[in-house]
Amino acid sequence: MIDLSWRFDFWFNALPRSPRERGSVHTLVLRTGPGLRATPEELELVPGRGAVGDAWVGHPHSEPGNELALMNVHVLRAVCEGDDSRMSLSGDNLLVDLDLSEENLPPGTLLSVGTALLRVSPTPHRPCKKFVERFGATAAKRIARANRIGRRGRGVLCTIERPGRVRRGDAIEVLRGTGPGA
Repeated sequence: MIDLSWRFDFWFNALPRSPRERGSVHTLVLRTGPGLRATPEELELVPGRGAVGDAWVGHPHSEPGNELALMNVHVLRAVCEGDDSRMSLSGDNLLVDLDLSEENLPPGTLLSVGTALLRVSPTPHRPCKKFVERFGATAAKRIARANRIGRRGRGVLCTIERPGRVRRGDAIEVLRGTGPGA
């Protein structure tokens, strides 16, 4: 069988480029129940609990390494075909304008956002069944291709290293020389 997934690279390459060192938080999302979302102005992040008020604690797939999910706002906007009102359906807690690629954010990289400190997890963030239902098979294939080639189309999962508060519009700074082997 011939792999034609490379054709999705053109879609990804056409997206706006995000900063590599200092980005920003576009939207905050809490999963308040099955299919229910809130987009507050501020989140409280707590190690081992994730975002206060989020359904992560009771979710069957919650585990160390995936306390918080980040997704690139440009990728998600394209997946939602420009309908920002659908963006919270992805379930990611922080929608950010930051380059989330493996090259830019290897596992272990620290991110300073608001007063919190996050660490990029080695756990991959993949499109799930609900993502396919909400955004369609083509979107999931585009995201999966971006994941396979290191662009992390679905985003990154993080642990919370230092509790803190994050507000919409806060800067998110990549702290270089802080990951494993630094």
